[in-house]
Order: sequence, then structure tokens, then C-alpha cells
Amino acid sequence: MIKFFRRIRQQLLTENKFSKYLLYAIGEIILVVIGILIALSINNWNENRKQKLNDIKFLSNLRYEIELDTLVFADKITEYNLINENLIQTLQFLIRPTGINENERQIVIKAISDLEVLTPGYKNIERNDLKLADGTLDFIDSNLNKKYQQYIERVKSNNDIISKLGESLQFVVLQDLYPKVDLDYAGLTDNRIHFDLEKLRNDRTFKNAVNRSIQYRNISILYMNNQKAKAYELLIVLKEKLK
Repeated sequence: MIKFFRRIRQQLLTENKFSKYLLYAIGEIILVVIGILIALSINNWNENRKQKLNDIKFLSNLRYEIELDTLVFADKITEYNLINENLIQTLQFLIRPTGINENERQIVIKAISDLEVLTPGYKNIERNDLKLADGTLDFIDSNLNKKYQQYIERVKSNNDIISKLGESLQFVVLQDLYPKVDLDYAGLTDNRIHFDLEKLRNDRTFKNAVNRSIQYRNISILYMNNQKAKAYELLIVLKEKLK
């Protein structure tokens, strides 16, 4: 092809047809420019395609991460509801005048051992931390980035509150619960916790500790339900973005 054009140029020059040669040269330059523009267009198309695939991968990872968040929140809520059910049953056993059978005793033991259990549903954002820091999500969709940043701040704030409630609850257990029972985690007896039901019935401090544990856990459940609702809102936006 190059030899063909070179032959035409040489022929025009030898025939002394300068005006035709000039037109030919201009046409050749135009063809070169068009070729360069086409090449640039193809390159830009490839780069845009790569960027779009990277954006889709990033958003898919983000969606997966938030879906995991909803599972963590749901598991924690279920766990805390079960603990509170045992604690409420324990208070009911203390109110009624009759004694408790072995099955009910195990419920009380389980309730006492779980009384201090209260930790937040920790969120792992390591997967996308660097990309979030360099503004990837903001580049893809500034509104989505704003919603996600608000979500992260809400999770951190709620986790701080739940952590403080958990620390306070541990103090309650040490001060108001352990002095009322005998612990046996060494396995020297059949049960890991021993208690006198009659003494606990008349112990206001113990019953207040149980009630406070239920209250703190209910507050935490409220925060986690809020976090889960916000996660679902984000998932709806992400799924629309990935269509």
C-alpha cells in the first residue's frame, strides 16, 4: 500500500503536475489524520470499556459487602432476642411462687451466663477502603458515594454506642451479678453456675441487673435494625446501578 502511494507521488512529480501532486498530498494527510482519529477513538472505546468493567466489579464487591452486613445484623438481632427471651423467662420464674424444674434451671443458667453478652455487629470495609479513599465511588456516582459515606458513619456511630453499652453491662455483671451466684467453669460440678432461687427472688439488685441487661440489648437491637434498613436502601440503589 505504501509503495502504491509512493509510485503515484513519483509519477505526478515526473509528469510535472504539481497542482495535482499538492491535492494528492493534502488528501494523503487527511487520510493519515482520519486514521489517527480512528485509532484514538478505538483506544478510547477500549479504555472506557475497561473502566466500565472495573466499575462494575467494584460496585459488585460493594453490594456483596453490604449484603454481608445485613446478614451480620440479622444474626446479631436473632442472638440478642434469644438471650432476652431467656432473661425474661428468668424474671418470670422469680415472680411465680413455685420452684423450677431442671429444664427451667438450665434456662436460668444460660440466661445468667449470657447476661453480659453485648457487642456490635462489626463491619469489615477493608475490601474497598483504598478505592473509596481515592474517590472511585465518587467518580462512578457522587450521590451513591454520599449515601455510602453516611451509611459508614452511621454504622461506626452505632457500633460505638453499642460498645459502650456492652462495657457498662460488664460492670453491672461484675458488681451486681457475680456476688449473687457461684461459678464453676472449672467443671468440678454438673452446672457451671449455681444459685439459690429463693435468695434471688428477694434480691432487687439482681433483678435490676437482669432488667438492665434486657434494656441495653433492646436498645442495641433498635440500632441494628436501623443499620439493616439503611443497608437495604443502599442495596436497592446498587442493584439499579448494576442493571
